[in-house]
Amino acid sequence: MLDLNRIIPTHDIYTDIYIRYYTTMRSSTTRALILTFGIVITAIIGLQLYWLYRTYTFEQQNFHTSVVKSIRGIYEDIDMVYDPGNKMSQLVQTPNADTYLFRTDNVPNPDSLMYYFTYEFDDFNVYTDCITGIHEKGKSNYSYQGYLPAVGSSQTKMNNVKLPLFENDFSYVTLFFPHRQSFVLSRMNNWIITTAIVMMLLTGLSFSLYYFFRQKFLNEVQTDFINNVTHEFSTPLAVIELSTDGLERSAEQRDPSRTSKYIEMIRHQAQYLKKHIEGLMKTVVAEHHTASLEKTPVVINSLVRRAVNELAPLTSEKHGSMILQLEENDTKVDAEPDHLYLAIFNIINNALKYAVNPRIVITTYSRKNDYHIRVRDNGFGIDRKEFNNIFRKFYRVQNGNLHQAKGLGLGLYFTKKVVTLHQGVIKIQSTPGEGTTFTVVLPIA
Repeated sequence: MLDLNRIIPTHDIYTDIYIRYYTTMRSSTTRALILTFGIVITAIIGLQLYWLYRTYTFEQQNFHTSVVKSIRGIYEDIDMVYDPGNKMSQLVQTPNADTYLFRTDNVPNPDSLMYYFTYEFDDFNVYTDCITGIHEKGKSNYSYQGYLPAVGSSQTKMNNVKLPLFENDFSYVTLFFPHRQSFVLSRMNNWIITTAIVMMLLTGLSFSLYYFFRQKFLNEVQTDFINNVTHEFSTPLAVIELSTDGLERSAEQRDPSRTSKYIEMIRHQAQYLKKHIEGLMKTVVAEHHTASLEKTPVVINSLVRRAVNELAPLTSEKHGSMILQLEENDTKVDAEPDHLYLAIFNIINNALKYAVNPRIVITTYSRKNDYHIRVRDNGFGIDRKEFNNIFRKFYRVQNGNLHQAKGLGLGLYFTKKVVTLHQGVIKIQSTPGEGTTFTVVLPIA
């Protein structure tokens, strides 16, 4: 006769190894692709911004060079200095990026100065507004101030602009370009437009990749869930099928002890399937009716005792113990009893599943306006890095390549959702190898 207790666990282990290996490989590939695309997009954006900056710096320098060449042309057109051999660096000053001062020993005629500036700026492509001023040594104001509009400008004067004075021991001519920055940027229109288009394309690509990988992740979750359901349901179905065959043989042999054994196996596996199906249905209901909880005053201690009684066979099977430390007043909390019961049941059930010889301490107590339900076990424990994952849908904590217990990964997800719907919180403390403590905190009406 086949030993079901030896056949079925072997199937579980190898199926779990395959699913875990397959999922890990897919997750690693997905993470590698996301990282690669992220690096490529970041590199393209960085390169584009770098060249935009280089172009901006070049245009700034080009503008400066054009202005200095225009000033040199003025020196060639008008006799302004006694020593024409002086270098331009000795004759020209730049107090700031928008202002140029150049020395004059012979104060020029304003009309001649403006005339020659018009032609010099045109020769060296300085097509932006310019305010000029002539300051004579020893005077407190400019003796002349004029305006040279940009090519094509309809403006004939620049109002409300006062040229600042600069302390020097010589006479000088001031050139002030109020729109220098705009002019430099206008020279970069093609680069700016190209960069904007590239940024828009990369942004669109990033969103497309995000939705692609999100959809891929959802598809993987769906696939994992289907594999998990197939795995979880195939085992009890195989047991039921083999038990049915054994039941038929024992009936023919009129062996009551074997008949009773197979009936018990069928009943146990049927209850296992029923529990998972009910869990799925309740999760679906919770997903679509989050705002329809009908709360009534509930004694939490009663829900705890009910869960402990229902789990008594599993406790006995695992040679475990339940220690109840319940508050004496049987405080009532406004809650939806069925959902809250299942949430408490899931926590205690997990404590049983994830321990070899479980010793579970369940404590309830009131503190100020909150009601606390604490479940402490001596199980495998959970690594801190898993704390944010254990409440995710379909997620199960793994140890190496194996899941440590059966399940669909819905228990804690459903529990967290129910607690949140009751305006409560669920806390976790755990040390790998020592055990885990879950604490549910609910508001007292």
